Amino acid sequence: MKIAFFTETYVPQVNGAVTSVNAFTEELLKKGHSVDIFAPAPGPTSWMGAKVFRFKSITFFPYPEFRAALPSPRVYKLVKRNKYDIIHTHGPFALGYQGWKAGKKFKIPAVTTFHTPIADYVPYLLGGKHSPLVPMGKAIAWAYTRWYYNRFPLVFSPSHAITQLLRDHGITTDIELLRTGMKLEEFDQVKRSKDVREKFGLENDFIIHSGRLSHEKNVDVVIRAFSLIKDKYKDVDLVITSRGPLLDKLQSLAMDMGLEDRIKFTGFVEREDQIKLFKEALFGVIASDAETQGLVILEEMACSLPVVGANYLAIPETVINGKNGLLFKLYDERDLAEKMRVLIDDKQLRRKLGKNARKTAEENTIQIWTDRLVEMYSELEGRK
Repeated sequence: MKIAFFTETYVPQVNGAVTSVNAFTEELLKKGHSVDIFAPAPGPTSWMGAKVFRFKSITFFPYPEFRAALPSPRVYKLVKRNKYDIIHTHGPFALGYQGWKAGKKFKIPAVTTFHTPIADYVPYLLGGKHSPLVPMGKAIAWAYTRWYYNRFPLVFSPSHAITQLLRDHGITTDIELLRTGMKLEEFDQVKRSKDVREKFGLENDFIIHSGRLSHEKNVDVVIRAFSLIKDKYKDVDLVITSRGPLLDKLQSLAMDMGLEDRIKFTGFVEREDQIKLFKEALFGVIASDAETQGLVILEEMACSLPVVGANYLAIPETVINGKNGLLFKLYDERDLAEKMRVLIDDKQLRRKLGKNARKTAEENTIQIWTDRLVEMYSELEGRK
């Protein structure tokens, strides 16, 4: 099968959509399919044997690391020349729209994955959640979302929560669950090593937060929660990996709270070191209010790491309270601090939750979900 992925974000950017595109691309190639990727410039023009066609892009100023591709007639020339069997878009903007239009123009089945509720980002673009412009901005964002996704015969949703969200906002087309599974061998081949502690200057036990340092991740809630337990647990620190537009503000918050010696901001971490950190941590924390799946949760669970997560959107579909992690009330740093206390104090509970967390990851491998993806591609081809 010859497949074209159209994505609004791609390497060198690092985020959930990029992880999803790469994971499915690698597994599809292993299964003998052909994959081409249409993505914004700049960046590499090949990946794991897949061609990457790059298109002129501009910086999206609210998120400077994100580049938005501009419409290009070259898209249609490439689609016509390469005669794809399936077009699969991974975003609702210029490239996603052109992918849909190319499918219609050349009678190629087109599907799409819903990765991000763009309405959730409106407050950060319009001056904060209390701005009087936010309700209108969100209404416009959902109107555009309906207009785009209802054009496809099939939308892939990464969680049941997102499926319900789409239904609630008027997406009426067929929706199928499609998670981005874990490549377990990637995690298993990295051995636990205390060398990573020395590399990042970590002498104490630590809690880990991994994810882009942006508004929707609510890392400030994690920092405030940690401040509530820091005096009781002087031998436990907080490690915050990755980077993002709020890095400076979060570092300032940590300093203002007297936590500069207890919180380690690592910046970007290479993949192998990230896995080693997961394997050394006591548990992971995620406080996001915009998780459509929460890939980092499964990554941590692949390392037998229990996770404390906000009880919101897709997070509670993966973090099962009392089974493989603990849930806390969204935005509630006191509730989060209490859950942190429970896991720090109870080593046996951490082991039990960690063991079950690994089982959760094993039930969500990329091989399982790619097989499902190919089945749905074949069904769609059969409708032609």
